[in-house]
Amino acid sequence: MNINTVISCSTCDAKTHCRIGMSNRVFQPLSFLCEGCGTAIEIDIKGMRGSGLRNAVEIEFDRDFLDQQDHYFIDLHLDFPIWSTSYVMGRTPYLVASQMVDKNKILINGIPAVEVFRIRLDILNHFGERFNEVKQLLKLYPRSNKELFRKKAIEFLREDRSPSIAPEDINLLLYTVLSRVTLAFLEQRTVEEVTSGYPQIIMQLAQTRRNKFDEFYHYIKDTGFLDSLQRDCLSLYGRIFEIELYLRPAIFLDFCTGQEGKKSSAKVSKLGFEHCKDMYKDLSEIVGRQLALVAGLNNLIHRGDHNSFLASKDGAALSSLDKFANKVLSEKLKYLDSCWYKIDDELLNTGIRNSIAHYTFEYDEGSQIITCYPNKEGLRQDTKIEITFLSFMRMILVQFREMHYLRHLIKSLFYYEYLVLKKQPQSECGS
Repeated sequence: MNINTVISCSTCDAKTHCRIGMSNRVFQPLSFLCEGCGTAIEIDIKGMRGSGLRNAVEIEFDRDFLDQQDHYFIDLHLDFPIWSTSYVMGRTPYLVASQMVDKNKILINGIPAVEVFRIRLDILNHFGERFNEVKQLLKLYPRSNKELFRKKAIEFLREDRSPSIAPEDINLLLYTVLSRVTLAFLEQRTVEEVTSGYPQIIMQLAQTRRNKFDEFYHYIKDTGFLDSLQRDCLSLYGRIFEIELYLRPAIFLDFCTGQEGKKSSAKVSKLGFEHCKDMYKDLSEIVGRQLALVAGLNNLIHRGDHNSFLASKDGAALSSLDKFANKVLSEKLKYLDSCWYKIDDELLNTGIRNSIAHYTFEYDEGSQIITCYPNKEGLRQDTKIEITFLSFMRMILVQFREMHYLRHLIKSLFYYEYLVLKKQPQSECGS
């Protein structure tokens, strides 16, 4: 369903024709900047309870008004990127979006892409309304009272099954929760493709380099690294729902490549951008830490010792995994030679990451353009990179997925402890 309305700005009286495509989200907070004066006009649609309007008033109009040129026009839709720049009857946000789907993605397993997207949004809406419950549940997992986590997780999943509190069953229960709540953000086939090889790699190392692999595992466990990394990952699963409004069009780009230059219709204020920026920084930090696991396994595969690095093209080899952990993300990638794990190319934009991390950027609400200044140039800022907010949200989505893939690696490593190390006779440990 679409709504045509004409809004008059309370500041400059400029009139804007808004064609609003309805989302399946109960509460739809939309906004745009008045073309006449830049005032932020906000439209809150609250399901069947009507809508609220700030900094503008709705005015009556007749059909002929929509075809006139003495007013501004904007398409708004919470879920889709915005392509339209002028009013064309029938060219609704939904129709334009469905026509922009890549030819090889029109059908996904026999289902139209837009229908797959709608299903994912239904899941997002369901868990979005429960995200505080998700956050609280994930805080329970690291605590010692596993029975409480088991009870609350079963209630959350609304299932009749009753797993034990054995570590392997609790671990599986945690991943069942995470898999359910993240379905909207992920491409499930890719998750399966990326993570299916983890157990084979671990078991092969355990069979061929048992002493060295156990040494690696005990090191990441005894230092507290593996547990703290897991806790930090869990905190992000709850937080991702705090920015789900801005991620919705970025998720649609799974079906529609090369369209990152479009706009979002959600309330992308500077405050909203700050929330997203913080998520980006934290994801970057945690993915960088997760790469220590990738590096340790890579060194075991190629050289039989988790501390054994190959010299990079820029200098001598690192002497330990601790030295690797202290490197920034861009530096870490240089030491992953012939790596068994493929890093997504979209993670490698160090200029944008460094600008966001060190506050050398500007955000323009009107154009939704982020200007990054990646180089140290004193008082001058001649070198800049410009990206759209939608591009930035796509980067966050890619980072979240990468964190999730590597979170599965953490799961597999814990399973090695639960199902191998703790099941063998004590005299065999480390033999």
